[in-house]
Amino acid sequence: MTTATLSLFAALWAAAYLIGATPVSYLMGRAFGGLDLRRHGSGNVGGSNLASQLGRRWLPLVVAVDLIRGAAPVLFGQFVLGLGEYPWLLVATPLFTLLGNAWSPFLRFSGGRSVGVWAGGLVGISPSLFIAALITYLCAWLASKRSAESLLVVMCVLPFVCLVWPQAWLLVGSSWQFAAYTALGAMLILSKRLVSNGGPMPDDLPRRAVMINRFLRDRDIADRQQWLARAPDRTTDL
Repeated sequence: MTTATLSLFAALWAAAYLIGATPVSYLMGRAFGGLDLRRHGSGNVGGSNLASQLGRRWLPLVVAVDLIRGAAPVLFGQFVLGLGEYPWLLVATPLFTLLGNAWSPFLRFSGGRSVGVWAGGLVGISPSLFIAALITYLCAWLASKRSAESLLVVMCVLPFVCLVWPQAWLLVGSSWQFAAYTALGAMLILSKRLVSNGGPMPDDLPRRAVMINRFLRDRDIADRQQWLARAPDRTTDL
């Protein structure tokens, strides 16, 4: 690999990180609702909290933006920069978008859960598998009416599905590389669930129960409506 190629990858990864780090939902909350999502509802700066505060009409726009942010860097690297001969490095590109979104320097390294940009990476690598994953999620949600748990099912199953996915249906890389991307992305998302945005653990709840709820339900308590209706500590310097 030449120095020029390494420089291209470094620039691509840096751009992917900054694209992910741009806090779209937070900025929309500020612009259209005059509120800081970190201090309302779940305290998360993602599309779900934006929708709970400003209305579900905003959710399709946020989802579309996140999908584009996840897909664009890998597609740009493949079809514009011509980096497809280094599939391992190229397939890793959306992970930098995910890292930026989950730990944004513009929000003091807090951020969203990055599910949308992770899914956007699926679009950039294999649109057909993204559709299959979406159908799986929707079926799980229709059966359970539980979004976080349905997503957990998809994240656990998808890496194994990638291993048998037809090579011809991949835009970038191999099935093994795609499986590695989905698994690493899922691990980062679950890590973000567990650590949330780095605030103190609630002292009025058992630590074990909080961690289980975070892992399974992406919140500290089982009751979703109570969680969305809460007001995070406004005295915290965010």
